[in-house]
Amino acid sequence: RPWKDWENSRLKDEKPWIGSASSISSNESYPIKKAPEQSDLGEPHVPFYHNVTGIVNGRWVRSKVDRDVEPPTLNVTTLAPHVPYTSNEFSRNITGQDGKMRIKLDEKKSEILRSDIGKIREIRADMTIQDDTSNGDGWEMTLHGVHFPELGEIVLSTTAAKFAGIFALPHFTRSESMFVLAQRLLNQTLAAAVLRQELSMFTSPSHPWSSSPNSATDSLLPTAHCEYIVYLQLHPPNPKSGGLLSSLQIQESLWALEQELRYPTGATLEAIPPLIMSALIFSPDCGFVLESKGPPDFAAEDGLHLSGLKLESYFYRVRYCIFVFAIIESLQVALIMRQTKDASTPSTRSRISFYTIAMMAMADGFVCMSFQIVSMFIDAAYLLLICTAFLAFLCVSFFGMKLLMDIWTIQAPERQERQRRNAAANPVQRPIARTGQTPIVVITPAGVDSLPLPATARRLSDNGATPVILPPDQDLGAAEAADAAAQTPQTTLGSARREVGALYTKFYFVLLAILFLSLHATTWSTTLRSIYTNSLAFGYLSLWVPQIHRNIVRNCRRAFRWEFVVGQSVLRLLPFLYFYIIKDNILFVETDQNVALALFGWVWIQVWALASQEVLGPRFFVPSGWVHPAYDYHPILRENDEEAGATMPIGFTQATSDSNMAAAIPGESRQRGQKTFDCAISGELTWLRHAGTSSTARV
Repeated sequence: RPWKDWENSRLKDEKPWIGSASSISSNESYPIKKAPEQSDLGEPHVPFYHNVTGIVNGRWVRSKVDRDVEPPTLNVTTLAPHVPYTSNEFSRNITGQDGKMRIKLDEKKSEILRSDIGKIREIRADMTIQDDTSNGDGWEMTLHGVHFPELGEIVLSTTAAKFAGIFALPHFTRSESMFVLAQRLLNQTLAAAVLRQELSMFTSPSHPWSSSPNSATDSLLPTAHCEYIVYLQLHPPNPKSGGLLSSLQIQESLWALEQELRYPTGATLEAIPPLIMSALIFSPDCGFVLESKGPPDFAAEDGLHLSGLKLESYFYRVRYCIFVFAIIESLQVALIMRQTKDASTPSTRSRISFYTIAMMAMADGFVCMSFQIVSMFIDAAYLLLICTAFLAFLCVSFFGMKLLMDIWTIQAPERQERQRRNAAANPVQRPIARTGQTPIVVITPAGVDSLPLPATARRLSDNGATPVILPPDQDLGAAEAADAAAQTPQTTLGSARREVGALYTKFYFVLLAILFLSLHATTWSTTLRSIYTNSLAFGYLSLWVPQIHRNIVRNCRRAFRWEFVVGQSVLRLLPFLYFYIIKDNILFVETDQNVALALFGWVWIQVWALASQEVLGPRFFVPSGWVHPAYDYHPILRENDEEAGATMPIGFTQATSDSNMAAAIPGESRQRGQKTFDCAISGELTWLRHAGTSSTARV
């Protein structure tokens, strides 16, 4: 870019000390301390990562020296007279005794300075620190500092109007050589940053070293923060190799590993050692000292300081997990396709619970929208996120919602019958109309009697009763059938479309409400957020409860294929087990094996309830008085039962007496245990022996 070339030329012309480390010492405005004759940076070949770009997390505790540090009394008006702070209270103040912390280190675009006394590079970090009193993930801040690759030491600091942390950073180092290296690097980088800020002061007015992630908001409404100075010490990695290697060989293998991760060529890599470091955090204005939790003060089971992965390894794990989730979505699509094909008749679809399929579709829609949002922030996994979101969209739109619409249409008469029963149970009281003098038109089979009534005729009064209109042939049964058909609500094509449109609207409204509520829950405290997440997971994994209830109501043994029940249960349970059991998960969710065991047991109970309903009957564990009597498809037909006489086969009636036959009594033969009936086909008399006799029937 032209302005970039002009900037470089201006830097070389006006400030020649920026070009190299040797020319910095000749500048009188920025005096550089002379380097010591002998470097005090220690062993030059200790195996450390030279590029620590990655994410580490762990737990922190208050340091033992914290009790000896007294909080200072500050005069903020004197420190920052031109900053109108909106509150006298300091944010980012840590008052708890322990908590969690996460640090994201970035050295991808950092300046490197090499000299005769050592090597140094600038570094940027985003730190999140949390205790029991903080909301959401905790306090978030941005720190800038320097990294000494040969020593594995990192010094970071926040910067604000009342605390010039980045400018005083060399004074926070622990030796003379580190001070000189930090001073030289910062004189090179800070001057260039100030110049860039001057050139873009109208387009980018934000603070270049602001410690607030939302620097634009912080500049409009400034708030006093607790400032931080952070010391990080890397631990030497332990590469898994078959033999003993020297420090130099380990350093060379780490360098080759870093080069392959940064610029992949397809070489085979061994297990990548994790990033492990200990931390010491000091707040100069709020007066507290924190340190990472781990040995030797604590057992390894309680914490291993801060551990994590390099950024390339982390993104590889993220892509792998997204790929596995895409396979899960594909299997769910295959299962719902097979189930839709199996439930292709109105009878089979009427057995399926509408709410069970709705919960599955709701979860797939939530995954689709969540992955689309996340894909806008993670460029390294954009393609996989979009593909997985498309699979979830396919599952919810083309198959889940299609099956929902079919079930809704098939079960419409059932809902109408339920509405009629409710209306009959709660009749609407109609007001009785007053008797008027207006004559009522009488409709007879001959037509409408429009002649005036005689003066001596009795006047008809309207008492609110519905008149019965008889057809000409006096067919009262047809009239009652027509009247019942007129009173039955018929679902027309327009009303069906309106119902489907309303169903779509309700579905997506609930989906968006859950999505926005979940986004808002990220700002809640840890306890409330845990309760919300566990409740949402428990409600989602209760997807078979509506089907169990429908089996009881309809007295149906099985509605789904067993491969669908088992497959959906396992596939939808796996993501929850991953986040609740695996400690180093990609979302840094705190594990809880008790909740994972409870969710697994709850799904297992539902599946066994469905299996028991198929084997033992859908109502075997429900008292008979709790549900309506089920329709008996195989009733026992008894001839003497007058109520069941209408269900007897045609001609299967008791024969009349015949004086010419041997049977003297109609319906019974002279021999004990025989009955006589008319054959429905031939019309002849039939002798039928009751069960338990040895003779056969005669036709």
